[in-house]
Amino acid sequence: MAVLNFFLELLQTPAVILAVVALIGLLAQRKKVPDVLSGTVKTALGYLVLSAGSSLLVTEILPFVGLFQEVFHLSGFATGSEIIVGAIQKSVPVIASTSAIIMGVGFLVNIVLARVTPLKYIFLTGHMMWISSVAVAFSLYEAGFSNGLIIAIGSVIQGAILTLLPAIAQPIVRRIIGSNDIAIAHLTTLGTVSSAYVGKLVGRNSKSAEDMKLPEGLKFFKDTSMSIAIVMFIFYMIVVIMAGPEAVDAYSGGTNYIIFGLLKALGFTAGVLVLLQGVRMLLGELVPAFTGISDKLVPNAVPALDVPALFGFAPNSLMLGFIFATLGMIVAMFISSALFGAVPLVSIIGAFFTGGVAGIMGNALGGRIGAMVSGFVYGVELILFSGFTYMLFGRFAAVGAEGTGHDCIDAMALMTLMKSPVVGILIIVAAFVLLSVLEVRYQKKIAVGAQAK
Repeated sequence: MAVLNFFLELLQTPAVILAVVALIGLLAQRKKVPDVLSGTVKTALGYLVLSAGSSLLVTEILPFVGLFQEVFHLSGFATGSEIIVGAIQKSVPVIASTSAIIMGVGFLVNIVLARVTPLKYIFLTGHMMWISSVAVAFSLYEAGFSNGLIIAIGSVIQGAILTLLPAIAQPIVRRIIGSNDIAIAHLTTLGTVSSAYVGKLVGRNSKSAEDMKLPEGLKFFKDTSMSIAIVMFIFYMIVVIMAGPEAVDAYSGGTNYIIFGLLKALGFTAGVLVLLQGVRMLLGELVPAFTGISDKLVPNAVPALDVPALFGFAPNSLMLGFIFATLGMIVAMFISSALFGAVPLVSIIGAFFTGGVAGIMGNALGGRIGAMVSGFVYGVELILFSGFTYMLFGRFAAVGAEGTGHDCIDAMALMTLMKSPVVGILIIVAAFVLLSVLEVRYQKKIAVGAQAK
């Protein structure tokens, strides 16, 4: 049990697991000891820098979230998958114990599937693995399965999902980064990919947001730090002015409300810059190290990483996705209230991290118009799906999580599918077979192209 607990804690510590992955890869390449140490430590540091940037973003945006809700008199339930799965685990011990085993064994299943099938993706985003394992355990628990079957069936489902999701996004990811070096491992894949294809339909022949030609006097917008700072300054100024000094005082600790808004906008920008530096460090060390795993353990393996890995490739699209995802969420709140009688609150953090990725993917397929449409559609999808699942599962009251809904579309889709376990499993198997066939065709196409050259 102690060994299992160690393994599970390791999986929930992304900096450690990524460092271990880099270590294994470098050892497999028989690198010299100094190179092994350097690559391992720098991989961990890269992730920690990335995490520090993410934490700073959250810290700087939280006052905006609070003021935003006060200004627009929003009320409803919070959307946060980490919050709801934590509440479920605390309230239902069976789900807590089975999901922990599913998380560990499911990761091993992911490695086996990457080894023996055409889908060579190894899922490395720890907190997403945790959310997925609880969603799987919850679904099978709700269906009345015994503990043993929850663990056995759940581990296979978990491994299949961890392998599938990066494969679904990879055709778009390849277009964004120009290679197959990395994939994306996140439980918002179905939302970002589907919204990107909507963006493609609308944004045909639209120029890339990254190639926008600006007048000489506006060239500073091409600088990522300047464009983010200005956008966030506008956002913050709107809410602090509308909220007024007294409301802002509760967050500012006596700092002038205008100055407070300015500082928070700059703080958010600083968080983005720190995050991007962490991404560069992480990718610079992990991708070369991963070739050792690819060559020795899982041939042609592709590391699937958290969504910030894409941010540096299309910063303009990131901001467009963020802005329009926020707008889409606001619109969807009213639609959800009318359709389901439930009002999921706007997730500004989700709008930036995953709405931004929707914008990046939309831009890759449909240019700047695609980025805007994709961000908006993603925001609508997230809020509507959250409202739907909240009511479908009785406000999660039976599992001690009332007042909180999911913001990970893939987890919500899985739980909905598994309302009928047989149907859900058949759909997962069918998706796995289909994507495996498509991957084989892609590899053959690449091979033919290489021979032609």
